Amino acid sequence: MNAGRAYSTYWAPVVNLAREPRWGRNLECAGEDPYLSGEYAAAFVGGFERLEEDPRYLAASACCKHYVANSMEDSRVVNVHHTRYSADPNITMQDLVDSYMAPFQTCVEKGRVSSLMCSYNAVNGVPTCADNWLLETVARNAWGFDGYITSDCDAVANVVSPHHYVQTGEEAAAVTLNAGMDIDCSYFVGQHAMKAVELGLLNVSTIDARLSNLFRVRMRLQHFDPSGPLQSIPTSAICTPEAAAIAADGVVQGAALYKNSGVLPIQASAVTSIAVIGPNANLSKSMAGYYGPATPCGGKFPSVIDAITSHVPGASVSHAAGVPSVLSDNTSQVAAAAELAATADVTVLVLGTDLGVAMENHDAVNITFSLGQLALLEAVADAAPGPVVVVTLTAVPLDLTPVLSNPKVGAVLHGGQPSVQTMAIGDLVFGVHSPAGRAIQTVYPEAYQHQISPFDFNMRPGLSHWPRPDSPGPCADPYVQPVTPSANCTLGTNPGRTHRFFNGAAVVPFGFGLSYTTWSYELLSAPRSVSLDGLRELLRRTMVETGTSFPKLREVGHAGSFVVNVTNTGSMDADDVVLGFISPPGAGKGGLPLQSLFGFERVHVKAGETVSVLLYPALTEFAATASNGERYALPGEYVVSFGVAETAPHGMGFASAKLSAD
Repeated sequence: MNAGRAYSTYWAPVVNLAREPRWGRNLECAGEDPYLSGEYAAAFVGGFERLEEDPRYLAASACCKHYVANSMEDSRVVNVHHTRYSADPNITMQDLVDSYMAPFQTCVEKGRVSSLMCSYNAVNGVPTCADNWLLETVARNAWGFDGYITSDCDAVANVVSPHHYVQTGEEAAAVTLNAGMDIDCSYFVGQHAMKAVELGLLNVSTIDARLSNLFRVRMRLQHFDPSGPLQSIPTSAICTPEAAAIAADGVVQGAALYKNSGVLPIQASAVTSIAVIGPNANLSKSMAGYYGPATPCGGKFPSVIDAITSHVPGASVSHAAGVPSVLSDNTSQVAAAAELAATADVTVLVLGTDLGVAMENHDAVNITFSLGQLALLEAVADAAPGPVVVVTLTAVPLDLTPVLSNPKVGAVLHGGQPSVQTMAIGDLVFGVHSPAGRAIQTVYPEAYQHQISPFDFNMRPGLSHWPRPDSPGPCADPYVQPVTPSANCTLGTNPGRTHRFFNGAAVVPFGFGLSYTTWSYELLSAPRSVSLDGLRELLRRTMVETGTSFPKLREVGHAGSFVVNVTNTGSMDADDVVLGFISPPGAGKGGLPLQSLFGFERVHVKAGETVSVLLYPALTEFAATASNGERYALPGEYVVSFGVAETAPHGMGFASAKLSAD
């Protein structure tokens, strides 16, 4: 659609929920929570599309994708194989409305995004690019979406095969354009639309409407006007010191400290030798090309080895991989790595995953470390005479039980997938900054991967229609016929997905994160009650006007303000991220979530000082979602909490209050 101006249109961000720990594209997501993902999307789009210098136009066009419930790439479970192209999950309207669609509504209404991408998969039998309810009734009519809708590449062809929703190319072109899709990222519509018109399946007026949406966005991008501010930014701006500092700060802000027995931060002046061990200690080059340039700024691919070395120029820094790769069970190099650790003052063990484990088009097989990495962990920890720090570089939330429970491991720092920004890891390890990131995904125990198939998209706990992944098989494919339970094929049990519904014991709960300082929270003010009359009227009016339970966000009020005093009770100036959660009456029962995230704020507080943080739950936090997807006001006693209770014994802030809604 850009006619040579592709620089102004970008198909990002991914706002799908990281609902499944084995999903290959978790590394592209903001996390598992609908509120978090929506706020991320709105912030991304706002910064991407709008410039203060020229508010009339779009600086560039962002695209919230993949609409909707696209969170599986390519998996074989027991004997059943599916890909994102053939996925057709049976999702309850309850889960669709209050989990999968919620971040897209925020992206559209709060972010005012100019593009949406419909996904490869179908939902409940209807390919998303052919779903008029998703594209028109909800996105355009209920949410007020103003922009163009593109298919994912070749998704229109998927409507014919493998979805078999229609039989011919002409029918596929017609059903997608009639549903509200504006452009096909492929050849399929261009090849078949004219014949669809001739057959009477598609009206020229519909094509005109689709072109209107496309050209309207082009006009907002100044394609037909003098060049705007975007064109004045040279490509050299990407590699300026300012841009590099922003990129590095993203790693600093996002890293989360999961364990610390006083080992971190390391005092650089007291160290004479450090061993940096592990298959991910020298990872950045293999990660750099994933949706980015193959050659980064300056052609440098700094690793964790470089990050550590830069802080101790006078010390001896040695390295051993220990195992050939993150997936390897070969332990022949483990003994040599352990010998290296035995000679060092401090050992930094860098474990995790890489793109060979999970990425686009490839899901992870499991959520456990390879046998090679586990053997390396045990041998190195046993041999090291000094502190052992584990740095995890992974977007797959691996079961950290063996790491956290090892008494010789003094600290665990989760760095995500920093690509070429690994130098920031050194800043955290040596205390230039204190970690303040929070876990954006629940870290589940190993048993989780055996309980529930990645093909089961439902969020709430209950019996699954899919076989347990550890069934011997063969099993029927539920897309084709129901599974008949047998000795070789046991139906799975969904323990609930994400912090909102998981009813088991998390290895690391959502929102967990420690600090190098200590914190206390005090609720300075908190409402004791809230009336739900306005919410009831808003939901009633929304259903009448739009036929949906998606009230416009700008019309949703707030249930009063909570003021939290955040005090840095330690000795180090640091950031803290205050998380606000709300638990409904009857939490975890009858389809109600255990808790929901309703707000967060990052603050920098000097040692010994206090700042006040104001957070407020929206009125819709006091609504429940019925099995048919309709929202209704839920009266009763709510618990509003700030912080994560599991972090309080480790010196983190936590406070809570009760609130009556009627």
